[in-house]
Amino acid sequence: MSTDTTAQPPKSKRTWLIAAVILAVAIVLFLTFRPVTPAESVVADDGKPKVYEPVVYDTATWQSLPKSATDAEGLMAELGAAATTEPALDYYGNQAERYRYSAGHEPPLYAILSDGLLEVVWYYPAPTDDDKTKAQAIDFAKRVYHMMGKLDGEQGTAVVAQMLQGKAVARQALGKMRLTYAKCQDYQCKLILAK
Repeated sequence: MSTDTTAQPPKSKRTWLIAAVILAVAIVLFLTFRPVTPAESVVADDGKPKVYEPVVYDTATWQSLPKSATDAEGLMAELGAAATTEPALDYYGNQAERYRYSAGHEPPLYAILSDGLLEVVWYYPAPTDDDKTKAQAIDFAKRVYHMMGKLDGEQGTAVVAQMLQGKAVARQALGKMRLTYAKCQDYQCKLILAK
């Protein structure tokens, strides 16, 4: 006579027990992991579609500085007082120095200075950017506008105004430098001056 206390239920009861456990697990999963219905995924709003306004650069009201700077360092002073520097390459791949005038978490404003070029690059905001980012981009554009005014007065500021309006800017002499490239596209404005 054996004293086995782990008596197993008969096979017919075992299959019903397994089926009941599987059914219970399926019901629990169905109740807790059901798909979201379309009505639950819709966010309530006021019914008006969000309208994103593009940035408007009112260059007609911006003050221009008198023509005064003749070298790249004098022009870069208009971009900001303090800049972080790091090695970089200029537009043509030559060794240069990058002067960043904005913090790492902010939209970029920097100048790249090499033996032959001065490049200025700043953020060109999208209509979907927040107001703070748009305001920073306008401030950066004003700094470059002032810099170009110091380089060649009204002719220099006209270059920045044309860039911001998306117009083509022809190569031209500006002060003691020559405009090589000036365009705003793909979230950045780039201005390249040959010394």
